[in-house]
Amino acid sequence: PFGLKRFGRERFPEQYPATVDDFDVASVEADDKEMAALRPLLKNTNLEERAVYLTYSANNNGWSAEAFHNAVDRKGGALVVCTTTSGQV
Repeated sequence: PFGLKRFGRERFPEQYPATVDDFDVASVEADDKEMAALRPLLKNTNLEERAVYLTYSANNNGWSAEAFHNAVDRKGGALVVCTTTSGQV
């Protein structure tokens, strides 16, 4: 059938807002301990079932915007995790 009925939440969940109350999601085989802890935050996003890996680290790559974009541009969807000087994520 033509029309918008074929574009439902079941077929394209990544087209709908991320959940705020359902965090039951399986980890992906490539997940390390840290990523497994973050995986529930990706529920109903296009990253929910994809392997996610560290592409940029300010400590390793440099703290400039140029260094950030050199590492992440043209890599697809991203999850940015920041830690404060007091250790909060």
